[in-house]
Amino acid sequence: MRVLNYLQESCIIFPLEGSSKIEVIRRLAVKAASCTESLSEEEVFQVILDREELGTTAIGGGVAIPHARVAGIENLRVIAAVSKKGVPFDAADGELVYVIFLLLAPEEYTIDYLRVLAKISRLLKDKEMIAQLIEAKSIGEIFGIVEVAENRSYGVLA
Repeated sequence: MRVLNYLQESCIIFPLEGSSKIEVIRRLAVKAASCTESLSEEEVFQVILDREELGTTAIGGGVAIPHARVAGIENLRVIAAVSKKGVPFDAADGELVYVIFLLLAPEEYTIDYLRVLAKISRLLKDKEMIAQLIEAKSIGEIFGIVEVAENRSYGVLA
């Protein structure tokens, strides 16, 4: 399962602005609603907040992967965001988060949801890729960095 099957350039937030976790979640919700016709901003905001109450999705190393299953969506959707300044996101390592990949899935999805979540997690453990994303200058560059990293993970020459 390729992450790029579920991420479009129009669903990337850059530069991500916000000085708190709540502000950033709101911005993610706005973008997710605009990228997914069947979801409202408030639905997405609430489902992300509910998931964060279970425990932070900041995995350390400047990365967070908020994720949830939600009613009213037909397919998996990935929203990516890159912050130049970093945002506090309750990461276990205490560091700011710079790169966020939000994964939303239909409620009935389990296996595909977990596969894409695992794929995102593997991609975002690549410290070189994270550094490149933080230094990126455009949405197109961010998309290209993810594409190259994903191709590398599949053994495809770029």
